[in-house]
Amino acid sequence: MNRDPGKLDLRDSYDEIKYPSLPRKQSHPAFIAALSAIAGLSLPPVDRWRVLEVGCGDGSNILPMAFDYPESRFIGLDRAVNPIEAGRALASRLRLANLELRVADLSEWEPEGEFDYIIAHGVFSWVPKEIREKILRICGASLKPHGIAFISYNVYPGCHFRRLAGDFLRFHVRRLTDPAARIQDARSLAQTVVDQMGGDSSPQHALCDEMKVILEKDAAVLYHDDLAEINEPFYLMDFLAQAARHDLQYLGDALPKRDDVRYLALQTEDWIESRQYSDFLVMRRFRESLLCRRDIALDRKLVFDRFHDLYVASGVKPAEPEQDGRQQFDLPKSGNVTTNNPLAKQILSRLSSLWPQSMRMSDISFEGFSPDSIPDLLMQLHQAGALEFRMHPPKVAPSVSDYPEASALARAQIAEGHRMVTNQRHINIDFQDETIRKVVSLLDGSRNRQELARDLVTAGLDPETIHKTVEYALSGLHRLNLLTA
Repeated sequence: MNRDPGKLDLRDSYDEIKYPSLPRKQSHPAFIAALSAIAGLSLPPVDRWRVLEVGCGDGSNILPMAFDYPESRFIGLDRAVNPIEAGRALASRLRLANLELRVADLSEWEPEGEFDYIIAHGVFSWVPKEIREKILRICGASLKPHGIAFISYNVYPGCHFRRLAGDFLRFHVRRLTDPAARIQDARSLAQTVVDQMGGDSSPQHALCDEMKVILEKDAAVLYHDDLAEINEPFYLMDFLAQAARHDLQYLGDALPKRDDVRYLALQTEDWIESRQYSDFLVMRRFRESLLCRRDIALDRKLVFDRFHDLYVASGVKPAEPEQDGRQQFDLPKSGNVTTNNPLAKQILSRLSSLWPQSMRMSDISFEGFSPDSIPDLLMQLHQAGALEFRMHPPKVAPSVSDYPEASALARAQIAEGHRMVTNQRHINIDFQDETIRKVVSLLDGSRNRQELARDLVTAGLDPETIHKTVEYALSGLHRLNLLTA
């Protein structure tokens, strides 16, 4: 049923159908460095990084890093020509001299020198075995002594049903060669399965759930991920065994989750094994793992002193405290955290009032609280998505100034015709509203509110509501971390 993986032309497929390349906050060196510091690793200066990204697409992930850190050096590799050219056009508009975007076949490319950070997101599970080995070999040979590799990959057991759905779809479209026809027929089959077999009591219920997920996917994601001839998940322990062959060890995950297996009668105290057990319990299907050299002695005990030099921020929205002392904090994306812990409430309330600014951890008062309990609480809040740690704070405006300025990167992205822009926290913002895009494009720091309103009216906005529109837009852009200091 599958074609020979060795004969796949990845360049042609990604040039023909562009994959939606997005910034990945957790792959940013400032975030990785914070987690590394908590683990006790020595780190390079924040303005002297050397970063490699394998499978960079159009540079949506690595280019904003290069923009923010002009003294560091960045290299992005991809086999697809068109995305690289698009990334180069944006880099040229921004005059980035510290970024190289190269068209390269990883099987033939060899690195020059060592790197502080190596990133491979959305690549490892979708390439042949020899390329996976090459990625790990590059990491093992080219990481600096305390360098970190970020590698994402699909994992079992959660991907068992995803793989079943993918096998089903690929079998159905196996005779089609036109990408649009493959996508259309795959979606048609998925819809049929959902319509005909979607009852709660159906033995095919799990398969139906996968098909529902597929129907919500972007066409390019469906084509390159689920219809791909290679889509290889791994158990965590198997992935780490592959990494160990290249003298790499598991530091942790870029987005740590609380892998709590205390309620199982386990015979192991092993930190890594407990995460494999957790994968079974939660049916995990994707990981973004951090690797470092195997000769580094890791101390996984949380030590309060390692947090002191970090910057912390929180975009939660606090509710009014309840009578029993509990307080709910709505998370930035979805969900909430409810706690009656006095320190947790104090930290979240203080940081939410400062948002989008960060605060140095050493400037937070912990008087009256036991130092032994603080690190675990901080990590719990981080794992819940309520706290963000960085080694270096993002350049965000403390408030809306008299002459507001939006990120030059966001303005350049809009000028290149992008609907999506990258904010100061390395997060993608989708501006479907053309009015907001117009506002951002004019925020170069040369206009006050009156001048901004005047130019927006000239651009066609309603003069009756323009001042309200401007205030609303500026407030929203500030909270979205798009205004610079």
